[in-house]
Amino acid sequence: MSKKTIEMLQKADTEADLITDAELDQAWGGANFGGMSKREVIRLGTLKCLAGWHQGHTSRTICTELGLINEKYKVTAKGRAYLWLAFGRRSNF
Repeated sequence: MSKKTIEMLQKADTEADLITDAELDQAWGGANFGGMSKREVIRLGTLKCLAGWHQGHTSRTICTELGLINEKYKVTAKGRAYLWLAFGRRSNF
């Protein structure tokens, strides 16, 4: 894990500490993903990027706007921290 990712994790206890609901709502716009929650969409979108899988333009744009992935479709330090909070256990970093 990079130093930048660890620093972010030391300041955040939950996904919402890293990306607030207000930030999520602003990036979301009028997007509609059916029954998926906003946080589920960005968790899976960031994970798909990390795994090298394709995702739709809208979810990719949202993840990019939130700083989870970059324009070259690579997961950022913030994206790695978000995935750790979403799927990992904080005590192991």
